Amino acid sequence: MRITSIQTNLYRVPPTIRISDSIQSIHTWEWIITSIHTDAGLTGTGWSYTLGMGGSGLRSIIDDYLAPILVGYETHQIEQIWKTCWEELHANGSGGFTTLAIAPIDIALWDLAAQQRGLPLYKLLGGARDSIPAYGSGINMHLEGQQLADQMREFLDSGYGTVKIKVGRDDPMEDVERVATVRNTIGPNIQLLLDANQSWSAGEAVRRGKMLERFGPAWIEEPILADDIMGHTHARASLAIPIALGETLFTKYQFADYIHANAVDVVQADICRVGGFTEWLKIAKLAESHNLPVSPHFAAELSVHALCAVPNGLIMEDLKGGSLSDLGLLEEPWGVSRGRAVPPTKPGHGYIWNQQNLNKYLVSGKPENIVPTRKLNH
Repeated sequence: MRITSIQTNLYRVPPTIRISDSIQSIHTWEWIITSIHTDAGLTGTGWSYTLGMGGSGLRSIIDDYLAPILVGYETHQIEQIWKTCWEELHANGSGGFTTLAIAPIDIALWDLAAQQRGLPLYKLLGGARDSIPAYGSGINMHLEGQQLADQMREFLDSGYGTVKIKVGRDDPMEDVERVATVRNTIGPNIQLLLDANQSWSAGEAVRRGKMLERFGPAWIEEPILADDIMGHTHARASLAIPIALGETLFTKYQFADYIHANAVDVVQADICRVGGFTEWLKIAKLAESHNLPVSPHFAAELSVHALCAVPNGLIMEDLKGGSLSDLGLLEEPWGVSRGRAVPPTKPGHGYIWNQQNLNKYLVSGKPENIVPTRKLNH
């Protein structure tokens, strides 16, 4: 089965709810969706995303540079195609735009491979389990008091046994108050996760983390700039809270550096940001070889397949307002039920795009109405 054509579209989709953390606000999700057509009549689809910046560049990298060199490849040459794309783009950087551009192609190829074999994707990737626990996740820095408590109660009413909130306000006592509100709302038996979105220095992360230890968080995520490996090593050695990170890392080499520096407890490789399932599986195996669990960032529809494929899958992030179903982009909505995620059982990844809804957000040329995502004080 050979590739006959590759087509990529960019869609800019507004969130259904307000989304804000310690360093940024998301006004637009950008979805970069690639379709790979074959001489056997099968079509595979894959996708990447941005938080509102760079989507047209990714579309151009795929359509203008990668697609012309991939037509004619056999679709089972997934490793060779990944390596070809990465080496062609490597002079522009080993990760970031490079891996985000490879991801839609890689995901589409795995979709095709599973379709061809008549298997749901998670079984082709490894089939370690048939479901995975999920946690209710809110990008909710703007919420406090009753509003924050109400969101946590919504998560509990939906059956989640684990919840996550954002921390990293300018005043550390406001973080303490917000975390106290959540712990008082959910009680002692629900797991609480915290996410600081790289907002602190290493020393500040230790100081802030010490103030939050008494609430028993199961992890604190990205407390320090993702480029600062030794800072995370210092924080991990100094805190009683496990360190989770990886959403802003892009290659297996970066993850290896973190793991070898004893800087991480929970590996959160983002399937789109590391270049698709091919690289993600290698990172998951690297983590497994060091007795570390994996819990991918975002992209629940992809993460459920990945987590059910590997033995060290821990828990899936279910971001309120961030799923493809929440955004109305799927023909057949998929989601978490009573705190547990079950992957689709159709051959391939199992998702069908709602093209009518997607077309409302299609960007055929230059994107318009660009709004900065970063907060002015960062």
